[in-house]
Amino acid sequence: MNDEALRLHLGCGFTHHPGWVNIDAVASFQPDVLHDVSQPLPYDDLSVDEILAEDILEHFDKYQRYVVFYDWSRVLKIGGCITLQVPNFKKILFRYFKFGYDNFVDFIFGENLLAAKHYIGHYGNHKWGYSRDTLKDFVKVFGIETTDITEKGLNIRLVGKKQKHVRLSELDEIAIPSVANRSGEGQPEVSLQYARKKIQEFSAAQPKP
Repeated sequence: MNDEALRLHLGCGFTHHPGWVNIDAVASFQPDVLHDVSQPLPYDDLSVDEILAEDILEHFDKYQRYVVFYDWSRVLKIGGCITLQVPNFKKILFRYFKFGYDNFVDFIFGENLLAAKHYIGHYGNHKWGYSRDTLKDFVKVFGIETTDITEKGLNIRLVGKKQKHVRLSELDEIAIPSVANRSGEGQPEVSLQYARKKIQEFSAAQPKP
């Protein structure tokens, strides 16, 4: 990649990488671009060479993660690279007795007051968990081929390359299963289109600040 390559560091927090556009929703981190990465990125389709998103994908729930990750993949060029890091939920579960209850709960649910200084709201809460296989399967839906996946400590780090441009209309028929609903009164699975509609209805009904 040349010096003109556009590289986005999503949810940068304290870490600002030279040569990257460091993006975060928390003003006190002083990002290059103040933006909530759960909302559409201010970049055109197929315009970004590389994306780095460490410790952020797990902060979106089972349904919202599809909507958010679609937008990340939307801006990435064919052949562009994306690097993700998420907690290894499977490994964390196995370590319950080593951590003890209090530490285990913090690992699972996260921390909203980063460094006891920066309040990061809902970005402090973990809302979904991943294993190596489920993370690879998830990104594949968006036309991203995993080129490398490693485990480091309690994290999974995946590097992927975009092979094809998948449009939202192609994703809308994805069936998202729900064990809780299958065991109760709801539908055992819903389409992404249906989930998106419910997310939009919920967002629209929220009081404006």
